Amino acid sequence: MRALVISDTHFGAWTGEDLLRHDHELALLAPHLDDIDEVIFLGDLFDFMFASVKDAVAAAGGLFDLLREKLQGKRLVFLAGNHDHHLIVQEAEQLLGLELATGETPERLGERVRHELWFRRLLEHRLEGVDIELRYPTYTFGEVLCTHGHYLDYHAHRRGSLPNRLLGGALWSIATGGERSATPSIEDYESVITLLTELLYTIAQLPHGTAAQRSVHGGMERAERVFGVAISPVQSAKRLAASLASRGQDARGSASGSSRAATIDHYQRARADEGERRAAREGPSGGGTAGYGAARVVRPSDPTGPALDAIDRVVENLGWTHDVDQIVFAHTHQPLADARPSRGGRVRYWNTGSWIYEPDLGSHDAYISYLEKAWPGTAVLIDTNESCPRLLQIRKHLSPLELEHAPISA
Repeated sequence: MRALVISDTHFGAWTGEDLLRHDHELALLAPHLDDIDEVIFLGDLFDFMFASVKDAVAAAGGLFDLLREKLQGKRLVFLAGNHDHHLIVQEAEQLLGLELATGETPERLGERVRHELWFRRLLEHRLEGVDIELRYPTYTFGEVLCTHGHYLDYHAHRRGSLPNRLLGGALWSIATGGERSATPSIEDYESVITLLTELLYTIAQLPHGTAAQRSVHGGMERAERVFGVAISPVQSAKRLAASLASRGQDARGSASGSSRAATIDHYQRARADEGERRAAREGPSGGGTAGYGAARVVRPSDPTGPALDAIDRVVENLGWTHDVDQIVFAHTHQPLADARPSRGGRVRYWNTGSWIYEPDLGSHDAYISYLEKAWPGTAVLIDTNESCPRLLQIRKHLSPLELEHAPISA
């Protein structure tokens, strides 16, 4: 049995280029959908935090057509991520409503609610002939556990910058009433995730919500540039430390030394191309990544070690490794193959990466780090006849690190 695991297409997002809305990108993915038994979509199919539901669903049309063609008589398993987490909230709300209206138990109503969800009906309509299964927060294929991984944000908040630690502490206090458990439960993690995702979802669905988000983000970028100049020696030292730590901690397969291939000229061209893309999408024109800091604890250009340690904490706290020692997760947009956390242990991790182009253009070093750690267009293949999953770097040949004079636009 073979399953292709993909994630983080972020359809509709103004924060980056959702690559699989384009036919030439779908053509790169298509051959990898042959000779598989199911597709496991590991969350953030849509970006309901930075797009209207209608725009996000419309942008996914090409992928739905491709999946319907390739998966006839096969299966699609979907697990929500944090950017389409509203689907989980909606299911819980409908379940509560039916329980109150009918007096039946949640256990008896659960399957009925899932079949009535608009998202399931959408998938059944767009993917006619494909078996649909909705799972959350985990799904096991063979002996490999799959999860989106957004629970890691709580632990990453606590280990990150002072603003991130303050935000993480505030969210935890509000969501759990101030009680801080040494081993958070799944209800604890869900409470913290829901608090932030539902706020951004609500804003994005307002008549002018995404326009307001872009305006606010543009102002934040301008303020960051002003303060960045004032503390540039400190920021430079932090970047150097992070870079050195990353080279020591990152998983095998990192493109060490390849930064020579990405010249300053590449970086300047990338900035120009991204400026044009953002202008076309009416996005902010700054150089950094366009995701809100509050919504993005781990940036794609960050070292991969801390996020790996954070997901390992989640896995330990929730007891997800009683029967498995291989885990595929997503969320960070940083593809990984056979990685282990800094404290070691028997669990090995793979990360699906993403299909959204969102370069960190705040500096040349940040851009190089993005190319090395988070170049989009990756997936993980799980074959029950093989000893471990395989990371597929489907768009690697398009990276500027592979071709010295390759165009920067994704």
